[in-house]
Amino acid sequence: MTKFPIPSTLQDLERDPYDLLPYPVGFADDDEATRADSFEQLVLYLEQGNRTLVNGGIEIFENVSNRDEEESQEWNCEDRIQALYTLVRKSASLSTSTRTRLVNVLCQAVCQISCILASVAKKKKGQASCENDESNMQMSSYVVPQEFRDALACHLYMLYTIMIFMESEIKAGKTLGNTSGQGKGSKSQGNDGVHFLQNLRESCASAMLHVTKAMALHKSNLWRRGVPDENVISLPCRVAYQMLENSTSVTTRKLSSGDLALEMIAMSLESNDCLQNTVVSAFIDMMHSYEHMAPLAAELCCIDMADCLNVCDNRRNRFAIELLKEIGRLEAHTPSSSDTTGGKASGIKNVAPFISELAEKKPDLVLEHIHLVLHHLNSEPYNLRSAIIIAIGHLLVRKLDAEHVGDEHRTTIYDMNENGDESKRKKSLEMKEQLYNILLNHVYDVSSYTRATVLKTWSGLIEAQSLPTNKLIPVTKLAIDRLQDKTVMARRNAMQVLTLVLENNPFTESLNPSPYEKKMEEVKKYVLENLPPNLKEAFLESINDLKEENSSEKIEIEDAVIKAVIDEVQSSTDDLNEFGENVEFVKKIKVLQFLQSAIEFISTFESANDAFQSMLLSTNKSDVTEALRFFVRARHFQLPCAVTGIKQALSLMWSDEQTIQDEVLAAFVDVFISETNGKVKLPPKQIVDNLIKLVGKSNASELACIEEAISRLVKAEVIPSEVFLILWSVAAKAPGIPRSIAMTILSMGATADSGIVDSASRLRYLLQAGLGDYTEEHRDWATAKSAAYALQRVSRVKPDLYSAKFLVLEQIVERLSIIIQGEWCDDDSEEDTCAWFGAAEEAINAIFAICPAPEQVARLIIVGMVYSTFEVGRVVSQSEQFCHSLRMSRFFFVIGHISLKLLVYSEALSGAVRSANSARTISKQEQADKVKSRKPVGKEKDENNDIEAELGLAQAAEAETENIVAEIAEKEIIGRGLIEMFSPIVVRVVANENGRFASKILMQSSVLTLCKFMSISRSFCEKNLPLLFTAIENSKRDITLRANTVIALGDLAFRFPNEVEPYTSKIYAGLSDDSMRVRLHTLMVLTHLILNDMVKVKGQVCEIALCLRDSEIRIRDMARLLFHELSKRSNNPIYNLLPEIISRLSSMSVKKDDFRSIMSFLLNFIKKERQAEMIVEKLCQRFPKCSTISQKANIAYCLAHVKLNEKCIKILNENFSHYKDSLFDEDVLRNFMAIVIKIKKFAKLEMKQYLEEWEGKLKEHSELGLEDERANRNAEHEKMRVAQRSGRNKTHARKGENKGMPDDDCVSSDDENYCDKEGGLSLGKETQNKKNIQSKEKKSLDECKLVT
Repeated sequence: MTKFPIPSTLQDLERDPYDLLPYPVGFADDDEATRADSFEQLVLYLEQGNRTLVNGGIEIFENVSNRDEEESQEWNCEDRIQALYTLVRKSASLSTSTRTRLVNVLCQAVCQISCILASVAKKKKGQASCENDESNMQMSSYVVPQEFRDALACHLYMLYTIMIFMESEIKAGKTLGNTSGQGKGSKSQGNDGVHFLQNLRESCASAMLHVTKAMALHKSNLWRRGVPDENVISLPCRVAYQMLENSTSVTTRKLSSGDLALEMIAMSLESNDCLQNTVVSAFIDMMHSYEHMAPLAAELCCIDMADCLNVCDNRRNRFAIELLKEIGRLEAHTPSSSDTTGGKASGIKNVAPFISELAEKKPDLVLEHIHLVLHHLNSEPYNLRSAIIIAIGHLLVRKLDAEHVGDEHRTTIYDMNENGDESKRKKSLEMKEQLYNILLNHVYDVSSYTRATVLKTWSGLIEAQSLPTNKLIPVTKLAIDRLQDKTVMARRNAMQVLTLVLENNPFTESLNPSPYEKKMEEVKKYVLENLPPNLKEAFLESINDLKEENSSEKIEIEDAVIKAVIDEVQSSTDDLNEFGENVEFVKKIKVLQFLQSAIEFISTFESANDAFQSMLLSTNKSDVTEALRFFVRARHFQLPCAVTGIKQALSLMWSDEQTIQDEVLAAFVDVFISETNGKVKLPPKQIVDNLIKLVGKSNASELACIEEAISRLVKAEVIPSEVFLILWSVAAKAPGIPRSIAMTILSMGATADSGIVDSASRLRYLLQAGLGDYTEEHRDWATAKSAAYALQRVSRVKPDLYSAKFLVLEQIVERLSIIIQGEWCDDDSEEDTCAWFGAAEEAINAIFAICPAPEQVARLIIVGMVYSTFEVGRVVSQSEQFCHSLRMSRFFFVIGHISLKLLVYSEALSGAVRSANSARTISKQEQADKVKSRKPVGKEKDENNDIEAELGLAQAAEAETENIVAEIAEKEIIGRGLIEMFSPIVVRVVANENGRFASKILMQSSVLTLCKFMSISRSFCEKNLPLLFTAIENSKRDITLRANTVIALGDLAFRFPNEVEPYTSKIYAGLSDDSMRVRLHTLMVLTHLILNDMVKVKGQVCEIALCLRDSEIRIRDMARLLFHELSKRSNNPIYNLLPEIISRLSSMSVKKDDFRSIMSFLLNFIKKERQAEMIVEKLCQRFPKCSTISQKANIAYCLAHVKLNEKCIKILNENFSHYKDSLFDEDVLRNFMAIVIKIKKFAKLEMKQYLEEWEGKLKEHSELGLEDERANRNAEHEKMRVAQRSGRNKTHARKGENKGMPDDDCVSSDDENYCDKEGGLSLGKETQNKKNIQSKEKKSLDECKLVT
């Protein structure tokens, strides 16, 4: 021990045993200048002492007692210590120069003392090596004098103190430029102060590290018997703690000399075992308090001082192990509001990163001691669980990476290690499997942060090629499952895992299942033909035992045999000689296993379409973006699900978010137009092939989305022009379906650029390719439809016999007329007519788009069809007077669609007239304004009158135009025109009296035509609405007719809402139809009508609420969408509808689960407190109106799911009388108690007392209600017993009368036995008395019931 014990505080030096003074004797402090001079003198005195130390070396500390009186004074005398104490104590108030000199004095003294110690140790060691053994022993055990240790302790403490003062100043921010309210130069002064302190800090830290290293290297020469003074050697660590606390970032770490601080602690730790527990405790506390300390602690564990101190690895790792042990002992729990250890528990999130950081830097050490912290995987703080998960990922990547490629590779690696221990190897494999299982299990952690961390860890393993092949399928399924996670970050990480699994799959670049399946069939055939003898005999016996050709059983037998062969091969891989020379067979088995794994891998992705679709439909942008990126990668790997996913994603082209539209369009380009990198475009021929494959397998809605995408890309000139040239070639030469698909794609491109089809040469190509001889010979209605659709992009031209375009269009119109008349149709084939409908519709649309006078062409078409359909002019016998049903179906379809197009055409003409009149009026007004400025005042008035008169005439003309259009629609098209001649026939067919018309196609066509007629004329609509609904009721077996008619009713409701309004309830009836298709169409129509305010939301909305529990997911989603849109309105109609919905659902036979699921969904839309209060009051008032206890339980369930506030609780208490009689029911009471528990979580103290009183009333009346219910049940039971007994007595009395016996004796032996069993009573007066008593008891029970 030293004679200068380290004090607890600096002020302790003024007490025993130091007895220093605040200032030295004779210290002059009359004024500031004198005081400064006195401080300068003290520093000068210390500098002189330093020079003496440099010159004297170790000799000034040795043999002090043997010196002369002049030389007997110690170097580290009391005066020097007094000067150091005074200067250090007042260091903050010293001038800059004096403080700098003081720091330099201390650093110089400490460094010189360290150098003396090092030189002495080196000198003595050199002398010992030259002497004999006895002298060697004496020299090697040399210890410096006590005076040297005193000087070292004193100066080290003073340096430590002044460093602590500087750290405190920096931490308090005294010199960090806090310049608010200061002068202009204060900021620069603050910066100068910062640089000044930084320089001093670096000097002190370097000196402290120097002395720490000297004490560590030469402790045997410094301390007697090598036992150090812990108070002295801990000083560098204590100041290092302060330095590390200020190292909050990379910049501050450099400024605070954090690296030097870590080296000081590492040097002290590795040379002095006694400091370990102290340093461990200090770091645990600092990690709890500061979030930046965990990485620093991990870095400290990795500092290697072996070259300097010559210590072993186990000794260096001891500090890290102790930290892991301390972390393992932590009581990890989530702090509550009343938890006094909340601060400490919350600091666990700061400690947790140490585990992951240490695992990254020292995986060997953490793997060996991971058991110390694994139990924290079950602790509450998610930060700790997440850190352990990250650490496991680092271990699997860095330590166990060599074992990830499979069993064969592992064996090879282990064989290379000749000294490897089999038991250790097995233990390592078990540990690895355990760690992988931890990652698999914790993907379902309760914390979303931990789940996301696990998925991110799997991503790291996949990127590092550390995922074993046997974990590939489980991880893929796990990631697909997490696509349904409720948090965005977990879903995003799951999708990233799937993308990485796809990019790093162990199979080929192509994941198209067809080649794998084909190859597997070949390999399976080879294996079955070359089975080992023992298996082949059993296989043939099993096949022969099949009584008949049963393919499913045969496949099961083959699969079982192949599985047995695979197991046998795997069990004998070490001894291939067991299979003799047939090594090829073993190779085929390996190939079969590979193919099976590949097909399972592909099918895993293919079965996840629902999960991928949910990501695309997510309201979160990142979900959609990640899903699109995955589909792009999947397409490049030729996964079939990629095309399906991109088709589904194309519906997002109509999204309100422009960013999502851009992402979808970019994904479309990456998949179908560009190469893998997305920058270089594919060859035009390949782009054409991709688009033809895409369009060929798309439905109507997908085609609309594809058209929007292609039109945007054509506008942006992303699709090369050569693509359309190739498409024209395909449309002209290719047979069958590709011809029509190419024509469809051309029409999609023409939507954005009409020049693709709108030219004489292109139209001639279109006439030959789409409407020419090939189409007629093959009745290729798909190509005709595509061609007609493309023609709708062509602009209308005026009649001009010298125009090549006009002449081509005339030929096209002739071919279109032939197609519309159906002259190519096969009257014996319904399929042919069904295909014709689409082509005829587009052909009529094309005629009205390109013809200068479409009404004349339409007239010729109708007249021509009249002759062909009704065989006008042909003489036939009475028995041959009939029309072919398919011809009549086509005729009805044509007149219906032409009538509708005439209405559209007339309205378009009316709009053109109005636009022309408006433009003419505006032009005249502008001219009048110009002239007005030049006219005299008198003439201006006359001119104004003329203009006003002219404007009035223009308005009158516009009104007249509208009246003419209305007249045409109401009376000309249907009322007096050519088409009106056939409306009675349509009505008669739709009525179908006596079931004369049995053709489904005819009935569907006639009803559709009737609906089109009704959408034109208001009077015709009003007249035939009853007939239309009668047709729906009579078509129970025709789903298509009902589904189409529902859509037509929606159009009628838009056009004539007043006429359709009385039949609204019949439209709602479609929601309960047996057909899913009819229900879906009905809900879609009602959704559009309600959201566009064409139908008032009334009590029938209960039928829509029931759709929330429909078996079809599309119907459920549509119903949810409707209620979500309604909730966005300012008046929130759901609030007004809820009482009616609850009333109707309660009166209907709705299942309990369905009712509660519907109400829990709807009650979420009640967000305003006032609405919640009103709903609570209305629900309470419904209790007396309920007829059954189950209805009351449902009302209580609704109350429990309303977002209640304190006022709602008061309303519940005020209406207690309404529901107290139903509290005996367990379900009712449970819901009310759920309300109590929910409100208690955020209630104030007064409210909690109120809740406790209400809770007591609930429990009290629940017990009373149970007693009353038992009494009622007992009374009912007694009533039944009395009724049974009286009935038997009357029966026996009648039997006695029939036998002529008196009443008292008419009792059989069976009745006597019955009476004995009941109570041992006989008949007569006692029986009658018992009946009277039971009657009185029953009456009293009823009275009690009424009172209760």
